[in-house]
Amino acid sequence: MKHTRALRAVRAEEWMMFGVALGVCALVLALVFVVAWQSFLSNGWDHPSFRGFGNYVTTFRKPWVQAAILHTVSVSIGTTAFATVIGVSLAWINARTNVPCRSLLEVVTIVPFFLSPFVGAIAWMYLAAPRVGLLNEFAHAAFGLPLDVLNIYGPGGIVWVQGIFFTPFVYLMTIGTLRRMDPALEEGSRACGCGVWTTTWRITLPLVMPAILSGVIIVFAASAAEFGVPLALGSPYGFETLSTEIFSVLQRTEPRYDMASTMGAVLLAATLILVLFYQRVLRSREFVTVSGKGFRARAVDLKGWRYAALAWNLVYALVAVVLPLLILMIVSLQKVWLGAIDTSDFTASNYRFALFANPGTRSGIEHSLVLAIIGAFLAVALSFIVTRIIYRSRVPGRYWIDTITSIPLGVPAIVLGLGALIVFIRTPLYGTLSVLLLAYIARFIPVGQRSIAGSLLALSPELEESSRACGAGWAKTLTKVTLPLLKPGLAASWMLLFIIFLRELPMSIMLWTSGTEVMSVALYQMLDLATAGEIAAYAIIQAGIILLVLLCFRWTIRGEAILEA
Repeated sequence: MKHTRALRAVRAEEWMMFGVALGVCALVLALVFVVAWQSFLSNGWDHPSFRGFGNYVTTFRKPWVQAAILHTVSVSIGTTAFATVIGVSLAWINARTNVPCRSLLEVVTIVPFFLSPFVGAIAWMYLAAPRVGLLNEFAHAAFGLPLDVLNIYGPGGIVWVQGIFFTPFVYLMTIGTLRRMDPALEEGSRACGCGVWTTTWRITLPLVMPAILSGVIIVFAASAAEFGVPLALGSPYGFETLSTEIFSVLQRTEPRYDMASTMGAVLLAATLILVLFYQRVLRSREFVTVSGKGFRARAVDLKGWRYAALAWNLVYALVAVVLPLLILMIVSLQKVWLGAIDTSDFTASNYRFALFANPGTRSGIEHSLVLAIIGAFLAVALSFIVTRIIYRSRVPGRYWIDTITSIPLGVPAIVLGLGALIVFIRTPLYGTLSVLLLAYIARFIPVGQRSIAGSLLALSPELEESSRACGAGWAKTLTKVTLPLLKPGLAASWMLLFIIFLRELPMSIMLWTSGTEVMSVALYQMLDLATAGEIAAYAIIQAGIILLVLLCFRWTIRGEAILEA
């Protein structure tokens, strides 16, 4: 009886939104389930047979698959160690010390979070490739070193590029906790005679360990699933990871969906294990960093070391932002790139090629902008509906919706792209932008959902209830009260999703067909077909659009919303 009364209390608009949320859940579950199911079937569509774990046995006996697993693990460990050391140190410097120019440094530090690691890999090819890398040319001219003293190709280069571009993940996960942490324990440590470094090592870092661990797990999972950087810096030289091998077996004359699904299922399982491990660690220890007592955190006085801390942050900004964008700009203006800057050879023809002369690059820009603009609006709308069902409705089972729509956070994009390929390849939607749009939304709707949830939970339900009590209907309350108050969160969510959709590569490269190229796919194709200047010009166009959106957002909406997103 109680359950029946609860059902009757649910409003019609809640049932409508509940239906939309169920549709989103069905899409997510379909893309994940089909990969797991295909890993137990024989290859082929018409009459597949159930093989059980036979695919796993066959696949993982192959030496090249074993090598790919080893490469994935080793690169992920290296990337995680690199990004954690840099990210935690930068977070501590900007949150807890008196380093100069902290506000500017924070903005510069998070820029790589928005840029494409694939574009970063291309930029470092022009900086550190043997014989034609600008840094190699400089080292040879200045110090007489060999022209191949730096070699960006292979595991070292992959770790370097992924490390500098994944550092903001650790930084953003850690800096918030450091800022909110009660400084009483640190002050007590220093009062007992401990120095700054001893206090930081023995008090501060253990207290923020959950945040650091979160960043570690995110970076490890992101590195294991990263596709663009290994594709650019490893695959051409025989260094394959699981993500690139999934793509490789699907490019054969006879695509092996069973093998691809098996490797994808392993990536998915590894991610779930990491999440479960993280939850167990959190349950096993107490980490109280914010007490009920009011406090004002005082910056640690580094004295003369504050300029060394400033230099450390500036070096990161140099290698992660300044050098990549600068070299892309320089190469994009050269007719021929041979590793040295020739101002007499500057030309704008590379941009004319990318923007007007080449149909593939031109359509890539058009398709990416269409998907990014429309897709971000749709994803924000769906994220808002799902979030309202979870936190503002009385529909039974709403918390299961939260669980299901959170699944893509732990699923590599290459795996969801494979799932979308299997689901849609025999439907009329295949070969259209609609498939890419659905895949993007399924993969990244949790990003928008979490951005909007923070703003919605900060909004008292009494405001909406007062509007309804005054006679306003559901639609009027939504447009006149709820949406205006959620504007910063919605805008931040749209901005973040726009950037993600614009630079997305793994799912795009799995699902594109002739006539549905997007910028990342066109850029990948150019690696074998275009000159260095044309590739750099196209990469600059993509990075320029992303940075322009960030600047516009910062000017029109409060900048803090970027971090909230």
